[in-house]
Amino acid sequence: MTEMKQRSLLERFFGKPLPWVAWVWAALAAVWIFFAVVAPSNFHTFMAIAWSVLAVIQLGAAYHARRQQLRRAKAPEGPTITH
Repeated sequence: MTEMKQRSLLERFFGKPLPWVAWVWAALAAVWIFFAVVAPSNFHTFMAIAWSVLAVIQLGAAYHARRQQLRRAKAPEGPTITH
């Protein structure tokens, strides 16, 4: 099967999630959590919650993409017809 047929709809539209991008999102979430603890305000709390949720989504997407990639690598190739 070709790589294009194995990719999900989200991967076709947005590309494969990169782990380093997910960790940058997590670092930004940690910074906003720090601000929410040190100088509590509604804005800091909102941003801490929003960035944390987005970071979890990014990390989950990167983890899922990695699992799919490993699963595809382990799966035997289907029957191929050679002429």
